[in-house]
Amino acid sequence: MLRKRYSSVLLLLLGAAQVSYAQGDKSKRTVIEIGSPDFRAYPVAIPSAKDLGGAAKPVEEMTEALQFDLDVSPLFRVLDPKSYLADQTKEGITAQSIKFSDWVSVGAEGLVKMTAQVSGNSLKTEYRFFDVATGKEQLKKSYEGGLDQGGRFSHKFADEIVFFLTGQRGIFNTQIAAVKKTDTGREIYAMDIDGKNRRDVTANGSINLLPAWSRNGREIVFTSYIRHNPNLYSVGAGGGGTPKLLSGERGLNTGGVMSPDGTKIALTLSRDGNSEVYVMNADGTGLKRLTNEWAIDSSPSWSPDSKQIAFVSARWGDPHIFVMGSDGSNVRRMTERGSYNQTPDWSPRGDLIAFTARDERNVFDIFTVNTTTKEIKRLTQDQGNNEEPSFSPDGNLLTFSTTREAGASQIWVMSTDGQKQRRVTKAGGYSTPVWGPVTE
Repeated sequence: MLRKRYSSVLLLLLGAAQVSYAQGDKSKRTVIEIGSPDFRAYPVAIPSAKDLGGAAKPVEEMTEALQFDLDVSPLFRVLDPKSYLADQTKEGITAQSIKFSDWVSVGAEGLVKMTAQVSGNSLKTEYRFFDVATGKEQLKKSYEGGLDQGGRFSHKFADEIVFFLTGQRGIFNTQIAAVKKTDTGREIYAMDIDGKNRRDVTANGSINLLPAWSRNGREIVFTSYIRHNPNLYSVGAGGGGTPKLLSGERGLNTGGVMSPDGTKIALTLSRDGNSEVYVMNADGTGLKRLTNEWAIDSSPSWSPDSKQIAFVSARWGDPHIFVMGSDGSNVRRMTERGSYNQTPDWSPRGDLIAFTARDERNVFDIFTVNTTTKEIKRLTQDQGNNEEPSFSPDGNLLTFSTTREAGASQIWVMSTDGQKQRRVTKAGGYSTPVWGPVTE
């Protein structure tokens, strides 16, 4: 049955502003990109989930996860629960039991209702999404699993809401990998995008650095000193596996990143005495040198079509962001400002490259450069050191490390215009976060 979606709301669709027809939708609706003069965030209310029996902790986790997801997204404006007029102790989760006028009064256009119940070692949940103006239920999903899965169920439902409204896949069920300082060295961890469900990817007691995800999200490429030399390895993203050596050349084997098409890895090697950018097959064979300069060339990052590579070079004196073809041809400088630009990450949309720059006060902050106009925009300022940006798979968000709270390096996320900055980790010692792909 073809269904009518939110024709009254200006919605986000990745790409240029345009009138679009959703698949399976006869009604015309306006969809715009963030930044358009007509765009406004969609106001949504997310009251606490209802405990139907023994689910006090899952209820808290479900509510926190869904509120975090939609709050950090530039598509939504999550309303303050303190403003709610509806009596949550009496109101149910079906359309017949909801007094929609109370939600209209607080400015909600969307409403999410959730329930949870524990049965033995199983958690049963139900989610419903309503259009407040019409009082109609638009989405209904049920999930069942382990008692610790409440947050992840909410991530899945947040993705369902985004897909329903935009026709694009959500990114809330993805993962972020990062390095954490430990008593014995540095290990790589992976976590949900709200910092929950953290797990070890490495646990070898050595120094492990610069994680990067494979295209399918099943492996992580990283540099490690487990054999004393900084070599490049891959390991299962689930952790506990034996790392596979990809590059063990003399000197540095670092900054390995897999191409979006999954066929190549770009990396930095110092095998000839100077750091240069190389490319090889995903299994470590077919090594080819791309740069050959007196200065250090490093930190490669692929364009979304795998045809270009952004990298850092000091060939003109100070480190700047450059772009070249994936075969090393057509090298051109992207950043014309600043004296110390590094750690580029190319947006999945292809329009921006995020990077770290040091300003005149020796403070590090996050910037973006437009790949067409070379326009530079600053996203962070006056909040400690902010470094190592990494785009979400939809290009709407960035994760980065920051020392803004008591000088302890933590992982945060923000929208690509620098707004909606939210903390992910609670403890310090994290660095080089990298956003994983959509895998489901």
